[in-house]
Amino acid sequence: MGSVELLLGKSGFLIFTIGLVIGAAIPRFRNPRMGLSAHTTAVQTGTALIAFGLFWPHLEIAAWAAMPLAVSLVGSFSVLIVSLVLAASFGAGEALPIAGKGFSTTKAKERTVSVLALGSSLWMLLACSSVCFFFLFS
Repeated sequence: MGSVELLLGKSGFLIFTIGLVIGAAIPRFRNPRMGLSAHTTAVQTGTALIAFGLFWPHLEIAAWAAMPLAVSLVGSFSVLIVSLVLAASFGAGEALPIAGKGFSTTKAKERTVSVLALGSSLWMLLACSSVCFFFLFS
């Protein structure tokens, strides 16, 4: 296994484990429903990173792009999880209206969660689209 595959696999296991810890903390969050979203997201993205690590050699990613794409996947998934944990802790509901319904917090906290959630989502979309590009057109 190469360094990219190990980075993805190890990061996936770490994020999965963090997701389990978040799950145990759900009742302690100001917004438990958002805590459940953070838990589910962490467990699912951890599993996805493990799958990326296993399939990476078969995706035919260019050597120059492999590590930046892997770091982008890990980074974007991690920032999204952080934004959801912050939203659950703060009670922020503006950026994520379904899970945040009925909750609100200060404008600064709402803005922080919004920037992190939107930024990580766009970063994730770009990273996953790039992986698909290499897979489909290599």
